Amino acid sequence: MTEISVKNIKGVGEKTAQYLEKLDIRTIKGLLKHYPVRYLEYKAPTKISEVNKDEEAVIKATIVKNISFTGQNRKISTTKITDYIDVIDVIWYNSPYLRATIKQGESYVFVGKFSKRSKSTLEHPIIYTLDEYEKKIGSFKPVYALTAGINNNAMEKLIKSGLEYIDEDDFAEYLPAFVLEKFSLESRLNSIKNIHNPLNTSCLFESKKRLAFDDFFRFLYGVKLLKNKRLKVKSKNIVAKSTEYLEEIKSVLPFKLTSSQDRVVDEILDDMSSGIVTNRLVQGDVGSGKTVIALISLYMAVKSGFQGVVMVPTEVLAKQHFKSMSGFLNRLKSPPRIGILTGSMTKKEHLLMYEKIESREIDILIGTHALLVENVKFKNLGLVVTDEQHRFGVRQRTTLSDKGENVHVLVMSATPIPRTLAIILYGDLDISTIESKPMGRLPVKNAVITENDREKAYRHILLEIKKGHQAYIICPMVEESENIEAENVLDYGKKIADKFSQNCKVEVLHGRMQQKEKDDIMSRYVNKEIDILVSTTVIEVGVDVPNATVIMVENAERFGLATLHQLRGRVGRSELQSYAIFVRTSSSNIAKKRLEIIGNSNDGFYIASRDLVLRGPGELFGLAQSGEPDFGIADIYNDNDIFEMAKEAVDMIQCEDIGYEENEKLEREINNYMDLHYKKLAL
Repeated sequence: MTEISVKNIKGVGEKTAQYLEKLDIRTIKGLLKHYPVRYLEYKAPTKISEVNKDEEAVIKATIVKNISFTGQNRKISTTKITDYIDVIDVIWYNSPYLRATIKQGESYVFVGKFSKRSKSTLEHPIIYTLDEYEKKIGSFKPVYALTAGINNNAMEKLIKSGLEYIDEDDFAEYLPAFVLEKFSLESRLNSIKNIHNPLNTSCLFESKKRLAFDDFFRFLYGVKLLKNKRLKVKSKNIVAKSTEYLEEIKSVLPFKLTSSQDRVVDEILDDMSSGIVTNRLVQGDVGSGKTVIALISLYMAVKSGFQGVVMVPTEVLAKQHFKSMSGFLNRLKSPPRIGILTGSMTKKEHLLMYEKIESREIDILIGTHALLVENVKFKNLGLVVTDEQHRFGVRQRTTLSDKGENVHVLVMSATPIPRTLAIILYGDLDISTIESKPMGRLPVKNAVITENDREKAYRHILLEIKKGHQAYIICPMVEESENIEAENVLDYGKKIADKFSQNCKVEVLHGRMQQKEKDDIMSRYVNKEIDILVSTTVIEVGVDVPNATVIMVENAERFGLATLHQLRGRVGRSELQSYAIFVRTSSSNIAKKRLEIIGNSNDGFYIASRDLVLRGPGELFGLAQSGEPDFGIADIYNDNDIFEMAKEAVDMIQCEDIGYEENEKLEREINNYMDLHYKKLAL
């Protein structure tokens, strides 16, 4: 019944239906799955004198005088109420009907907020009879996401009407009985009813737990189906897990791999030698050595007769990878042939490179988005590596891997993601994590300072430059704004150039520049032709300047913690002692607490998890673009315990013979879910 249009509900005409459609509500079932975003608890009434300004007030009081009207068309209704100690004014808007509803001398419970203008005015409160409110004490009032044209009371009435349409078939059970029992799950039907009308805290908790469990379970089961489907895709691109080849490439590295790197290499080679297509995310903190993992994987693929390709987001990064990988590979007796393809190359250079790629004169190709053009054709592509995956769309990764047949894919990310979020963001990819950093790296020393200590910071920067080192200074804005008090790159660059003019070369970098200009500046910085680079966050990811030993971030409270950690990762990339200085220009306690986290920890995974709690996922990762699943009620950042239950349930069902009928119900539910969410799952 609930799949029918919301227009079947009494009182829902074309206009209301249009309002609901803005909330993506078209059917009664969709209406019932429009869950409350929060709840107001029906508390015991208090005295007028005990209520604080701008707080929700619950007052038991008596009407002192009948309602009077002011304003054109009687739009404002006013009266006075008393709790027999204090008297206050009450005001309502567009509610002339109240005069016939409440009477002088009678007592009611009023729920609303005191006016910001005056403590003596209660604005537009909801009115309850004493008996009516008595029954509600301890229960909760749902608060919904709304749109213009529908207020909260109207939404409550619509959902109450919608609940009358449901029967058991609408929210029939699809989980096996042993899952319901093991995890003590409420029925779906009761959970839907109670989530909109919880009688008490326990009722609310059990309803939310069940509906969040469903959100996670269906998603994870769908991911499992995708993964199982992928695991059935055979690949002729079998990369030999040869100890001889592995030792060859390791022998030219100037350092020993960490145990964490060795484990990840082993996981990748197990995948690529299995005869099944590899799809693996390799995530590690800044400076953890992901590039070396990619190099080893590419070498092993080449030695097995395949070509490999690395796609990176910027030309500077492409050149950096080309230089570092060539440096290692050229130490071999018979090195693989390595090439680079970027947008700034001439047409003649492009045509020559296309020819070499197609004729297999290039074994390993490194490039930017220029790799995606139709003219890039490989003879025998076996492995695709995308570096800094969050800078590329899913379609771009697919376009590149489609240039071969059943190609292995490695996705590299330096944005540390807590495990729960990693599973959700990267869907059916297997996940490898590099926990440790290469030996010989000194931890970056951190300092959180206020504006008063800025001169000390400048003296420290000058000291590092006199040692022959380089520095970054990061500003939140490109140019001055009337509305925002924050340092901007253009003015700050001039100030720093004046301050350090006799001692060093200062350059400015920001996102509004043409790519060619940005690449030129970064190249000069890498080549030590620039001492101080004043920049926005365009330098956040990837580029390796071992000689840079200090980074100073202005208005640090304006950045997310994960972004600050990424910025800090631009230094500390050699055996030199490096420093990160965070300038706090806000005196708020929240700013102090947030910056204490970055000042006291160099652990990117810990910092990312704290940032998720403090700032939310949208600001941190731009998840709207990344395809974050749209869960109805589950909170992937605070419901981790329910997530783990759902994950365990998926594993249990995969291992159990649940019987034909149970399997039919489960598959029907999951298939319906996949039809709606497949695009978001197929990451």
